[in-house]
This record gives sequence, C-alpha cells and structure tokens, in this order.
Amino acid sequence: MDAGLAALLGAAVGALGTGGAALATGLLGRGQARTQLRAEHVRLLREPRRSAYVAFAQCFQEVHALHSEAVKSASEVMEAEEPDRSRLLDAADEAYARAGERLHGELQLRQSAVTVEGPPALTAAAFEAEGALLVSRAEVYRWVRVLRQGTATEEHERAAEDALLAVHHHIVSFLNAASAVLADDGLGPDRRKQRRD
Repeated sequence: MDAGLAALLGAAVGALGTGGAALATGLLGRGQARTQLRAEHVRLLREPRRSAYVAFAQCFQEVHALHSEAVKSASEVMEAEEPDRSRLLDAADEAYARAGERLHGELQLRQSAVTVEGPPALTAAAFEAEGALLVSRAEVYRWVRVLRQGTATEEHERAAEDALLAVHHHIVSFLNAASAVLADDGLGPDRRKQRRD
C-alpha cells in the first residue's frame, strides 16, 4: 500500500470516528434535553395542581363536617324532650342546608379545577369521593326526615353514621393519589405512564 492511499484511509477513518462521536454526543444530548424539558414541565404543573387539590380537599372536608354535625344533632333528638327536640332537629336541618350550599356551590367549582388540572386518575378519585359524599348526604337527609316524622329507628341512625364513615376512605384515596402526582419529578423511570398523565 502506498503512502498516499494510507493517508487517505487514515483521514477517512478519522472523519468517520469524529462524525460517529458527534452523532453519539448529539443523541445523548437530545435524550438529556428531553429529560430536562419533562422535569421542567412537571415542575410548572405542580403548583396549580397542588392549589386545586388542596382547595378541593378542604371544601370536601368542610361539607363532610357539616353532614357530621347534622347527624350529631339528629342523634341527640332520640333522647331529647320538647322543646329541645325541635331545637336539635332545626340545628340538624341548618347544618344539612349549609352543607348543601357548599356542596352545590364551592365544591363543584373545586371539582372542576381538579378536572382541568388532572391527571385523569386523580379526576376519577375526586369524582368517587364526591359520589360517596352524595350517598352520605342522602342518608343524612333520610335520618333527619324520619326523625321529624317520628318513625326513626336505630337502623336509620346506623345507616347515616355508616355512610359518613364510608366517605373517609374515598377522601383518603383522593389525597393519596394527589400526593403521588405531586411527588412526580418527571425524572422517574416510567416516562410512558407519566406522558399519559
């Protein structure tokens, strides 16, 4: 092999090596840039999501507390005499009405914010929690109505209390899902699942 051909082959190998190194560096840099963009995207979503989740949970718990207050007043009716009986029923009705104002006003607005912020799994958890709250509301209503009619039994009281307890599981599920979404830093290994979120 003459010196000219050897020099040409050496230059070609050098060019391929340099080009290959540049290509590899470019591909690695591209992956790193995507990871950084994903992390930044998740960071930008975190605060609006956190605000929406916290506002929903607080309003939800306020409505639930008012339902609990109504059940407490209604439960005291069983042992009360007039005029305390009427006063306790009025207190139960008032707590129930205030809960309804919050539920059908602010809580629905908070639910909408959670739906907009997402992700879909968290929206589903919020709807399930709201559904449990509505079931408990129906039991509270039934309990207070049968007390006013004078046909109340311990089974009515137990149904209202059980429905109130069932709500707890759903709000805890929502809070756990919210915590998981907010803990995501966008750098985790399961990026395909995160992209759906």
